[in-house]
Amino acid sequence: MPITLSAGEERQLNVLLTGTVIPNASLFGYVTDGETGSPIVGALVQLSGGYAATTNSQGYYQILNIVPGTYSGQVTAAGYEPYTF
Repeated sequence: MPITLSAGEERQLNVLLTGTVIPNASLFGYVTDGETGSPIVGALVQLSGGYAATTNSQGYYQILNIVPGTYSGQVTAAGYEPYTF
């Protein structure tokens, strides 16, 4: 399911994995283990168009300065199945 970002918009995407600069947009959120809810450190959140971020020690990521548009993406982390959105 792709996400659509508009100029100046901030969108939060929280992802569960199992086993701002205007007029551009930003995407931020947390990546957590789908079973335990624990943050996943070092997960890679990628959007089409070459945008990417890696989660910090609390599982938080932030991608800034995204050109408004519709994007698909993927989250990957060692030991987990990739999550595509």
